[in-house]
Amino acid sequence: MSPRRNTRPNIPKSSPDTPHSSRDTTPETTLNNPMRGEGTDQASLSPTGRQIEAPESQTPTVQISDIASQTAIQGAPIRVSLDNYYLSSELVPLLSEPDATSGIRTFKTRTYVELAEGGTVLLGRDAEQNYRARSSTELVASGPRLEQVEGSLLWRQIADQEMTHGSDADPYHRPADDEPSEAAAPKRPRTASEQSETTLQSAPTFQKNWGVDPKFTPSELITIGNVHYKMVTRTEARESPIIYIQSPAHPTYDFDLLDAILRHTPDEQPRGVIQVPPDNHWEIDARLPFKKPLTGYVRNRFPEVTTATLENIARKQFELTNNSPFATAGGLTALRQIFSSWENATHSLHPHWSDPLLMLPILPTSSASKGAARSIALPIPSSTGVLDRLDFDPLRFQRQWLYFMTTYSPVDFKRFMAALLTRNGYTVMEPTSFNSFPALVFQRTEHDYVFFMSLHRTRIPKISLPMYMDPVTAGTRLETQVGEAAAKVVQDAHNANKIIWLKGGTEIRPGIADTIFIIRDDNARL
Repeated sequence: MSPRRNTRPNIPKSSPDTPHSSRDTTPETTLNNPMRGEGTDQASLSPTGRQIEAPESQTPTVQISDIASQTAIQGAPIRVSLDNYYLSSELVPLLSEPDATSGIRTFKTRTYVELAEGGTVLLGRDAEQNYRARSSTELVASGPRLEQVEGSLLWRQIADQEMTHGSDADPYHRPADDEPSEAAAPKRPRTASEQSETTLQSAPTFQKNWGVDPKFTPSELITIGNVHYKMVTRTEARESPIIYIQSPAHPTYDFDLLDAILRHTPDEQPRGVIQVPPDNHWEIDARLPFKKPLTGYVRNRFPEVTTATLENIARKQFELTNNSPFATAGGLTALRQIFSSWENATHSLHPHWSDPLLMLPILPTSSASKGAARSIALPIPSSTGVLDRLDFDPLRFQRQWLYFMTTYSPVDFKRFMAALLTRNGYTVMEPTSFNSFPALVFQRTEHDYVFFMSLHRTRIPKISLPMYMDPVTAGTRLETQVGEAAAKVVQDAHNANKIIWLKGGTEIRPGIADTIFIIRDDNARL
């Protein structure tokens, strides 16, 4: 072992998540153990510990002696240097505040702890599930072993011999946020009787070591089988038949944290707890509430939206269902209900949280001044987390897009947009062959709202609405514009206050990628 250095090495000044995409091979940051591969969030390698070389073969001899537990090496505890694991002080302010229970700080999907002796390190697990300092270039932590200082939010280094393997005393025992879920718990061989019992079980049992000590946990708790669990926030305004418990090492879930957990370590997501009759005792449902990331559900349902729109829909949906930037028990249940209605094409209990067209804000129309037309300014397509427009990516339907770019027929425009809406889960009424004032009428399985969308092509960041382009001013009957059947559906929806007015089409201009957009306005056709 190299002697301990008294100075800390220079750590590359970059974002805490940068090393996961580019491995630093400088001597100061390269570890001695072999790497299984580049560290990426999507990695799914099965972690392994260090391999010990087999000794040279020797002539076997038989010796009889007493075996006692005291035969372990009695030398001084081994302490490995932390010098190569300290996070640069310039990056520490980017981390979240320490969790009130575990002291763990986060940046995206990574977890960090502050040491009692000073400094901050990335936290991970080794192959035996012990906490260790972790290099950002490795999947399985191989640095010095760490433990939380009792009654404190700080952590400290311990020698390998000072902690027993598989201890159940640590209530914060869990994989680091960006480690593969396969490393969730140490495995042991099961007996034949255990295997048969598992086969006979109708549902998996919850085996996470998420118990906490109430003295050190100010969060709301629930006690099940004499074990105290940290609960996901509940709001008095929304009663939910299901409550949720969470890992004590997790802070309150915002969208980014929950989506990252579902993506990288889905086994660490919150679990539902329900009351079971006849005595209404609480039981933990070991099944995973979510099968994929929140953005994954949106992508399956709206396969052709842009990546920015995809995240904006998922984020807006999360905030609406929870009525907060943070997850609540009622919000998690509502999300599960929405995703179930999507998968089964059934009526949604929460249509305004289910359909992104119902989530869109109503954009204002400028007042017409003398000699000028009215217009609607188009928001800039971005990934800022604001859902003020829907954008569809032409690269996801290149054949249809290339054909559409060769024609200026209003009928082809209607057919192109109708096919796009159909591929993304909407039911469009048959477009008419009327060439002026193209528009579509469509609906969705999950609710009974009706959409009326007029179609536009623009090469500027707004939709101009001159008087001669208004079908009402031009005296065009609704039946002529969209057909008799569609006109009746629109009229009935209008009378029931179930009509949504939209504008959509193509935006092709310098500085942004070509896109097909949909916005919401309040320019009623009736």
